[in-house]
Amino acid sequence: MEILLKIFLRLLSSLPFTIQMGLGKLLGKLLYKVLKKRRKVVTWNIHKCFPNFSKSETTELAKANFVRLGQAIFEICNAYYWSDRKFINKIKNIDEFKTKIEAIKNSNNLLLVPHTGNVDFVVRAPSLFLKVNGMQRSAENKLWDKIMTEGRSKFVNKIFLPNEGKKLLETLSEGESVMYAPDQDYGYENSIFIDFFNHQALTVVFPSILVKRTSCKVFLLTLVKDGNGYLADIEELMLTGEDQVSDLKMINSAIENFAQNHKSEYYWIHRRFKNRPKGEDNFYPDDALRDYWL
Repeated sequence: MEILLKIFLRLLSSLPFTIQMGLGKLLGKLLYKVLKKRRKVVTWNIHKCFPNFSKSETTELAKANFVRLGQAIFEICNAYYWSDRKFINKIKNIDEFKTKIEAIKNSNNLLLVPHTGNVDFVVRAPSLFLKVNGMQRSAENKLWDKIMTEGRSKFVNKIFLPNEGKKLLETLSEGESVMYAPDQDYGYENSIFIDFFNHQALTVVFPSILVKRTSCKVFLLTLVKDGNGYLADIEELMLTGEDQVSDLKMINSAIENFAQNHKSEYYWIHRRFKNRPKGEDNFYPDDALRDYWL
């Protein structure tokens, strides 16, 4: 089974890019129809984060988001199996991006990655010019977890599990670069509530701790689809490590700005606001979802 799946994924990565994106679009439309529960989450997140949107605008963005999720399946395969040369040829501003990466090679860097459906594809970009390390959560499916880990190991030097934060900190302290995705609800432990799209969202304090302990530089890493290629960028965030609230506000603000400018790219399928401050009502009321959106 494992060998057959790997062969299938490699075949997907070998398809012409335009065919990949076309099939991904069809897949996304199918997922929008089939994944009713996830469709509700995406639609509700968009509705709450863009309250001025009409119902038709909200639905349109939800459908576009599912298209990108469908295309992301092919992009993940590409992250695992494309050659460096093929990957480089798809980044339209590769010279500019390379210059920015080269400029930070000799410092320890924390590269923060907003969650998108194709996050593997995104994190491969800096690895073309910089040795990078990263943290990942284990997938529930053991076979996919193995394939995912093997795929990421081709371009990520060290992969840490969530309980290996100390090892990640040590690697950062030794002058290496580390990637971390801070914009999911990881629960109440080691997180505090910070505004995100004018809603309180549990935000992990780990990035601020890393800055305080290692004096690392912090950047927001993004890679967005642009026509038949992609635009890559890193933006420095001036975290100090002295004030966790200020640091996390800066992170959430930068990710919110990314999501505002690239609405269909962001990972709206995640229940970013599932845990609430004490005494606050649930953010995702089933009755409201059922009555309004179906």
